[in-house]
Amino acid sequence: MNSIVARLIALAGVMIAITMAVGLIAYYGAAYFHLQVMMKHMPPEARQELAGLIAHGQQASPRYFALFERYGSGALDISDAGFILAIGITSIVAGGTVAVLLARRISQPIIAVAEAAAAVAAGDRSVRVAKGRVSGEVGTLIDSFNRMASDIEAYERERTVFTAGVTHELRTPLTILKGRLHGIADGMVPASAAEADRLLRQVEHLGRIVEDLKTLAHADAGELALDRRNLMVDDVLRVCVTDLRGSAVAAEVEFAEHYAGGKVHGDAVRLSQIFLNLLTNAIKHAPVGSRIQVSSRTDGHRAIIEVIDAGGGFAPQDAQRLFMPFWRSRADKVAGRPGSGLGLALAEKLAEAHGGRIVASNRQDRSGAIFRVELPLAQA
Repeated sequence: MNSIVARLIALAGVMIAITMAVGLIAYYGAAYFHLQVMMKHMPPEARQELAGLIAHGQQASPRYFALFERYGSGALDISDAGFILAIGITSIVAGGTVAVLLARRISQPIIAVAEAAAAVAAGDRSVRVAKGRVSGEVGTLIDSFNRMASDIEAYERERTVFTAGVTHELRTPLTILKGRLHGIADGMVPASAAEADRLLRQVEHLGRIVEDLKTLAHADAGELALDRRNLMVDDVLRVCVTDLRGSAVAAEVEFAEHYAGGKVHGDAVRLSQIFLNLLTNAIKHAPVGSRIQVSSRTDGHRAIIEVIDAGGGFAPQDAQRLFMPFWRSRADKVAGRPGSGLGLALAEKLAEAHGGRIVASNRQDRSGAIFRVELPLAQA
C-alpha cells in the first residue's frame, strides 16, 4: 500500500464500494418506503393478509405480487429514471468527496517536494522536505530530494571556498610580479639576474597552481589520463622519501620506513604526486626532533600506504574539510605554514582515479595524524 499505483487502485476500489453501497442502501430503502406507503393505503383486510405473507416469508408468492400490483400503483416506483438519477448523483457526491480527500493525502507530499524544488531553484539551498510517515515511492522521492539539496548546498560551500582560494593564491604572486615589474620599468628596481630569478620563482609558483587546478578539473570530470602499468608501490614510495629527505633534515625530522607493499597497476608519476603531497604535509606539521612513520603493506586485495606524523592532528569538525581545495585549518594559518591548500585535495582525486581512496584519522597513542592510502593490487 506504499506505492502510488497501489494507492490509486485502492482509491478506485473505495469509489466502487461507495457507489455499490449507496445504490444498495437506496434500493432497499426505497423498497421499504414503497412497502410502507402501499400498506398505509391498503384496506385493513389486504394489509393483514400482506403482513401474514411477509411473516411467513412468502414475498415471492403469486398472491404477494398480486397485492403489490393492485395496491402499489400509487406508491413510489423504484424503477423510474428520477430515482436512478438520484442514486447516481448521491453516489458521485459521496465517492467524489472521499476521492478528493484521499487524492489530497496522496499528492500532498509530492506538492511539498515540488514547492521545495522551486525554492532551491530560486536560490534557497537550505530547504528540506519533512518526510513524516510517508514511505514507498514518495518516501524515496523525498529522501532523494533531500540528498540532492544537501549535495547542492555542500557544492555551493565548496565552490565559495574554491573561488576564494583561487583568488587568494593567484593574487599574491601576481601582486609581487606587478610591483617588481613596475619598479623595473620605473628604474627603481635594477634589472639584475637575481631579480629575474625572483620573478621567475613567482611565475613557476603560478604555473604549479594552474597545473594543479587543471589536474583537479580533469580528475573531477573523469578525464585524467593515466599511464598505467604494473609497478611495485614500494619503489615509488621509496623514491619519494629519498627526494624529500633533504626537506626533512632541514625541518629537523626523520623518516622511519617500513616497506612491504605489493604490486599495483597505476601511473608512477601520479602515484608520486600522491605520496609527495602526503609526505610534504607530514613534514610541515611534524614537530622538531620527531619521526615520520612511512610504511606500506598489503591487506587482502589492497595495498596500504600510511604516513604518520607526531604533530597536533586535526580537529574532529575539520575531518570532512581536509580534502577540500584551498581549505586550510585555522592552526595552519595561525602558525603561518606554507601551502596553497591543494595538496591533499589533489592527492585524494588522484587516489580515486586509481580506484583507491585516502582516509585521514588522528592517532590514538599520542597526538598526530594518520593518512592512509588504499590502492587496489594489480591483477595476476
